[in-house]
Formats: sequence, structure tokens, C-alpha cells
Amino acid sequence: MSKDTKQFRARRFDADRKDKVLSFDEALAESPSARQLLWLDITGPLNKEDLARLADSFELDAATTAGLAEPATEPHLSVHGQYLHVTVAAEPDDQNPRSSSWLSVISAANAVITHHLEPIGFLDDLDDRLKVDTTFGHLDSDVFLATLLDTTVTSYFRAVDAIEDDVDQLDSRSLRDAGRDELLDELVAVRRRIAALRRLLATHRSLYAALPTVALRDADADERDQAAFNAVADRFTLALGAVEASRDVVLGSFDVYMTRTAQRTNEVMKVLTLATVLLLPGSMIAALLGMNVVVPLDKDNPLSFWLVVGGVGLLAVAIVGTAFRKRWL
Repeated sequence: MSKDTKQFRARRFDADRKDKVLSFDEALAESPSARQLLWLDITGPLNKEDLARLADSFELDAATTAGLAEPATEPHLSVHGQYLHVTVAAEPDDQNPRSSSWLSVISAANAVITHHLEPIGFLDDLDDRLKVDTTFGHLDSDVFLATLLDTTVTSYFRAVDAIEDDVDQLDSRSLRDAGRDELLDELVAVRRRIAALRRLLATHRSLYAALPTVALRDADADERDQAAFNAVADRFTLALGAVEASRDVVLGSFDVYMTRTAQRTNEVMKVLTLATVLLLPGSMIAALLGMNVVVPLDKDNPLSFWLVVGGVGLLAVAIVGTAFRKRWL
């Protein structure tokens, strides 16, 4: 029976460059040789019939079958005799890391099964790039698994880069003094995104730390498998470090925001201080002239008013000139 090609896609890689695209039914019936590697990718939930056929064809035990039937919510690593089952968060959403897609990978003898409920970009890119015969058949299933996990770790770096790009934009707005009322709220939102991404990656720490040991399950495993898993574990450590570093980037942005706020406050205070200094002489002169004593100006002469106004104006000009010379303004 035919299957939806949007849900199932399969390739048999051949070291002799005789790769072949298979249907779901053909993939289940396939028996790849040591010079071949079968990749079966499944998008969306599996119905009971397809799940049972898949479990029977690849000799999956009940625990693995149950894991494929239920949506993943946490990382998982287990060794089941002739195959390895790994579940990780893939392509985390930098806006909402909690809603990340989960990828389950089963590495069996000369075969790899990938299962995810939602499309995953780097798997689509991998399938699109494989337009001609490749030498993937030279790879064993564990190395192919390590390649997929390494690409998953790269998606973590992309999420960190997206967050840091948003922080850079907030820095630019802060320096331009644009949208200052919303900047603090947005900085807090970015800080929460980083915290959520860090919590997501932290749940994977033990899984990636255990990867270098899984190659030891097979006495025939070569050094290439061990090196591939070691490299993935090291890159995950770097990704987790990048998330930690992004927290410092946000703190730096907050410092920029607080510095600009303090600068704006200083500018306002300078204006208020200058206004006070400019009005003080006039207030003092008016107070002196209003005293109940004889003043040196004729109260009945209109010229006296203009003399007072002129004196206040000259004092104001002198004060402003002094402020510019002293670079107070």
C-alpha cells in the first residue's frame, strides 16, 4: 500500500554510489549491507499499524515503541541491544524555547530512523542536498547519528545568535534614545528567553555527556564512532557556554540602558539648574525693589522698569556665557 510521501521518506545510501529513494514499505523490507546505510525519516504521529510494522521490521522493543507512540517532552538516551535510541530537542524556537520540536533517532545496524512530530529544517535541508549519489554508505549508523546530533547542536547556536541579534538591536535603540519606555520590558523578555533556552539545554547535559560512552557498547566499534561522539559532546558544552555568555550580553545591555537613563537624568538636571540660576537674579532684584525702603530708582518713572529688565537680561547673558566657557552645557 502507498504511503504519504510527506510523512515518510527513505533513502538507501550505497558506498558504490548507487543510492536509492525508497517508499515506506520498501524501507521496511530493506536489508542494507555493510556498505549501505538506510535512512528512514518520519514526520508526524504514527498510527498503530505503521508503528507495529516498524517495530517488527527493526526489532524494536516495547519501551522504544511506546516512546515513538507518545510525543517526547524530555531528552532520552538508551541502549537496546542492537540499537541506540536518542531523543533531543531540535531547532529550539528562540522566541519560545519551551515549544521546541523533539527529534527521536534510532541507530540500528546499517539503518537510522528519525521521527519527529513537526518538520525539522535541517533534515529537510539534508534531504534536499542529496540530489545525486553520495558516499554516505561508507558511514555506519552511529556516525550518521553523531552527524545529526552535531547539526542539532548547531541549531542551538543559531537560537543563541538570534537572541544576541535582538540584544544588539536593543542596544542600538538605547543609544539612539528611541523607545526608551519599552526597552526595559524588552530586555526583561530577552532575559526570560535566555533563561528558558538555558533550562532546555541543561536538561540535555547528562545525555550529551554520556554520548562518548555509548560507542563502547559495541566491541566492533571503531575509533571513528568514538571521535564523532566526543566531538558532539564537546560542541554541546560550547553551546551551553554560549547561552551562559548571552546572559552576560543582556547584563551589558542593561548597563547601557542604565547609563543612558542616568545621562538623560543629568541632562534634565542641567536644564533645570540653569533655569533656576537664570531666574534667581531677577527674583532677587524684584525682592530688593519690593522692600519697604527707599530704593535708588524712581518708582514713578517707567524707565526704571526697563532698567531692571535690562539688568536681569545682562545677568542672564553673562551666566549663559560663563556656562558655555566652562563647558557646563
